[in-house]
Amino acid sequence: MPVYERGYKHWERSERRASPPWWVIARRGIAEPLKRRGFLLLIVLSWSPAVIKGGILYFKYKFGQLADLAGGDWTAIDAGGIYSFLKWQKYFVLILLAIVGTRLIAKDRLENGLALYFARPLTLKDYVAGKMLIILFYFFMVTLFPLYALSLFGYLVTSGQAGLDMLLLTPLRATVFCGLAGASMSLILLALSAMGLRAVFITVGWVLLYLGSEQIANILVLIEGGWMRVIDFPAQYFQAGAFLFGARTDPDFSPWVSALLLAAYTAAACWVLRRRIRPVEVVS
Repeated sequence: MPVYERGYKHWERSERRASPPWWVIARRGIAEPLKRRGFLLLIVLSWSPAVIKGGILYFKYKFGQLADLAGGDWTAIDAGGIYSFLKWQKYFVLILLAIVGTRLIAKDRLENGLALYFARPLTLKDYVAGKMLIILFYFFMVTLFPLYALSLFGYLVTSGQAGLDMLLLTPLRATVFCGLAGASMSLILLALSAMGLRAVFITVGWVLLYLGSEQIANILVLIEGGWMRVIDFPAQYFQAGAFLFGARTDPDFSPWVSALLLAAYTAAACWVLRRRIRPVEVVS
């Protein structure tokens, strides 16, 4: 622009610091799905179990043991009851992460977007961390955030030690569990996204890993015994994290086996990401 044209303004140094690269990627990726009305309705639907659970908690403290007969584990306000709530949310996790996460790296590889990303002062860690935070946010949206709201409501309608547990200890346990599980699951989903170019195939792979392994395990348990539950991918997270909530574990295999399996899955995902994310795709 010539300097004599109206509207020209001399460059002035700004005192604002530039945002970290990983935050720029995460912020854009988090905001994009929220523009779709159907996606927002799905998030609202994913909070409905928390609303139902809150209603049962209120009903229990008004009518005592009658609520236990009607709601079973859903009426529990201890760590075990919250653990049951998180297990129920796993199907919303499947759906939301399939919508959000399967395209994150595959689209960049398909459209040669990696070359544009890494043409800037961006490291591989920044890129993966930004994409990972997108998945982690929506994982928290259907697990940790409704649980925080449920814990606060439980504290308001209860009293004594039970209320303090709902306000302090239960959210702390859930934060540790959801943080570790969400980070591992995010890396695994990103690795799946990095292994393909078409989101539809990656979505099928994610559903087979998440839901297919559960159904196959249910069949094999009837034939070979309970130890075959070890191939159930989402069950490994709850088996490994059951001790945080004092919940019962599957007696057929140790929680340490689940923890080792998840560590192996996560390490393999990191290896895949390091191998597949490159600034320039080499086509032979």
